[in-house]
Amino acid sequence: MTLAFEEACRFLSPRTFAGKPWSLEPTRTLLAELGNPEREYAIVHIGGTNGKGSVSAMTYAALREAGGSVGLYTSPHLVDVRERMVVDGRPISREAFAAWTERLRPLIERSGASFFEALTAIALADFAARRVEVAVVEVGLGGRLDSTNVVEPVASAVTTIAREHTEYLGDTLPGIAREKAGIAKPGTPFVIGETDPAIATVLADVAGERGARPIVAVPPGAEYAGPLGLRGSHQRRNAAIAAALLDVLPDPWRPGAAALAAGFSEARLAGRFDRRGRWIFDVAHNPAGIGVLVGALRETELRRPVGGVGVEIAEPRQRSGWHAPN
Repeated sequence: MTLAFEEACRFLSPRTFAGKPWSLEPTRTLLAELGNPEREYAIVHIGGTNGKGSVSAMTYAALREAGGSVGLYTSPHLVDVRERMVVDGRPISREAFAAWTERLRPLIERSGASFFEALTAIALADFAARRVEVAVVEVGLGGRLDSTNVVEPVASAVTTIAREHTEYLGDTLPGIAREKAGIAKPGTPFVIGETDPAIATVLADVAGERGARPIVAVPPGAEYAGPLGLRGSHQRRNAAIAAALLDVLPDPWRPGAAALAAGFSEARLAGRFDRRGRWIFDVAHNPAGIGVLVGALRETELRRPVGGVGVEIAEPRQRSGWHAPN
């Protein structure tokens, strides 16, 4: 029986990794079953606590402006799971998503692969099937043991470090930085966007231990000055990180100045200070992200009164940092 899209979603969505050993093996197993499609195109790998989605979107947009076919794998989705895997502006089709799920279903069940591990394999396989030349892959959680870390990228970046997912990454910023720097690969450029000198040093040290070359730290005050499609002054810092990442790409994929400028001005990302009429939607999900959101609201001309509706899901020890002053 051919699996329908809705059935594929119902099969995958309950598959959490709670209580499982954290390992790259389930994703590697799924990709091996598919013939390791992730080896058929170049990959740019982007991690960090906050800003990695925006940096991924700008990197993807600039690469699209440079020509060729480009994939983008991000998380989470807001409405439709297919938002996570896009090629040249088009999400994976419902039929393809169901077909990949059906093909992998027996192995997913045997291996105990999680929802995100399965989606990572599906996205990387679909990119190869749609013949992308390069794909931008955003880390899901952490870095070293995130399922996206099965890839061998042409360049990697870590944006910022803040406390999140402490049950998996630990409760200290240096410890979290070490986990996130685990995406660095031997002989591959590694870009650091963190502004705290001590934490940036941890990232550089771990990347160096892993053999990354060159290691490029974006200066703390660096900001991109050109037009941006993403709103908020904080995006100028994200754009500077994306520009540094694009600059270290090997020649076949490095976009010129015109493509970079056009891509940055056209980049869009749902849920990042996303203004829709009277509503502003933002996926800020940790205290550092909430602070950035509050700053963006303060610099925006808004009619008063301004109200907010939020959803708070946090560990008890984190909650004291969630509420920014008025």
